[in-house]
Amino acid sequence: MKRLCLLAFFLTMALSARSQLLDGVVAVVGDEVILKSEIDEQLKFYAYQNRIPPDDERLPLMWRQILEEAINLKILFTKAKIDSVNVPSEEIDAQVERRMEFIRQRLGNDEAIGEYFGKSISQLRADMREEIRAGLMVEQLRRKKFGNLTVSNEEVARFYETYKDSLPEIPAEFEAAFIAIRPKVDSLAKKPAYEKILDIQRRLKEGADFAEMAKRYSEDGSAQNGGDLGFAKRGEFVKPFEEAAFSLREGQISKIVETIFGYHLIQLLEKRGESVRVRHILVKFDRSKLNDADAIAQLNAIRERVQTGKTSFGLEARLFSEDEESAQHGGDIISPQTGSNRVAFDEIKGDPELKRLLETMNVGEISEPQRYQISGGEYAYRIVWLKYRAEAHKMNLKQDYARIRNLALQKRQSELYQAWLGELRKQVFWKITL
Repeated sequence: MKRLCLLAFFLTMALSARSQLLDGVVAVVGDEVILKSEIDEQLKFYAYQNRIPPDDERLPLMWRQILEEAINLKILFTKAKIDSVNVPSEEIDAQVERRMEFIRQRLGNDEAIGEYFGKSISQLRADMREEIRAGLMVEQLRRKKFGNLTVSNEEVARFYETYKDSLPEIPAEFEAAFIAIRPKVDSLAKKPAYEKILDIQRRLKEGADFAEMAKRYSEDGSAQNGGDLGFAKRGEFVKPFEEAAFSLREGQISKIVETIFGYHLIQLLEKRGESVRVRHILVKFDRSKLNDADAIAQLNAIRERVQTGKTSFGLEARLFSEDEESAQHGGDIISPQTGSNRVAFDEIKGDPELKRLLETMNVGEISEPQRYQISGGEYAYRIVWLKYRAEAHKMNLKQDYARIRNLALQKRQSELYQAWLGELRKQVFWKITL
């Protein structure tokens, strides 16, 4: 026992001496160090996300809180390594790209990013990758520890009785699903576009430069950049375009691809994990001759099949809806804020026609086909099924059981997590060196 105590003492002294030699080390956790620059960078990113000015008096306290969280993360990361937790490289790469895209959208270009963070893009990516890897490993460790945790009906009821006076008011909300179909271009109107894209394809095969051909002939806004669309991940392109883009080898040019926008030729420039950088040439259809009657007839046929019990709304949405995002959820409208299919009316301000329709429908009703505007000046037709509607109310067990159960579960998970973290902080060596 005495030998272990002496070993711990000398280890502490050695780490302390090492931290004094390593400029900028603010904490040591196991065999990991935390640098001041890491905490500064995380604070800068947090302040930027939340629009906190650089002279805000709360920043020193935030810095200390971020340091404490970094220590906890390192402790959990140490535990994850001991437990041999692994995260696929593709998942890490995808998150790096998402975060870089978030930064690019706000700071503009790589030069501005490098200036803001005080390091090269390659170094920023490398640091970000390690941070994200550690975070994903810790999240996997937590899921393994608490993922199967549940709460009983009795626990939910007790939670509600304890906290019902402080539970928030729920705004007016609804559950609804829709099926959308876009009017198609008449086949005769497609012919000139197809002949043009065939000629461009022939010239590319003869050795014409893709970027130059895009600048001269593409009818997309990316033409001035040689058709370059930058990096995009799965789900950002319409399905036929995405399937073609992700099937290509670097440098390869696709066959002619038809989407709702027209005919495309696509070239893969670079692939990173689940993200691709492509350029394309688009020749649009003449959309002045759309077949509205056919789209309306298709929706009326779907509506009749559902109402007569021959099929379900969710199945029809998955099979036929041309709104890809909702189709994968059986047509459900999903709240972007909560990820739930129960949506506050205030969240659909950008679609006033839908809001007016839902407010006049009866629960269980499926609307007749309605025309609505979509992005880029395009339009489509949809049928809407209203599944649930409620006025603003205080959260209660009858209407909001699932919400209250989740709150009770989160509280239980938080309590167990804090207790577990407290035990790990006793088991893993850590020291703040400020």
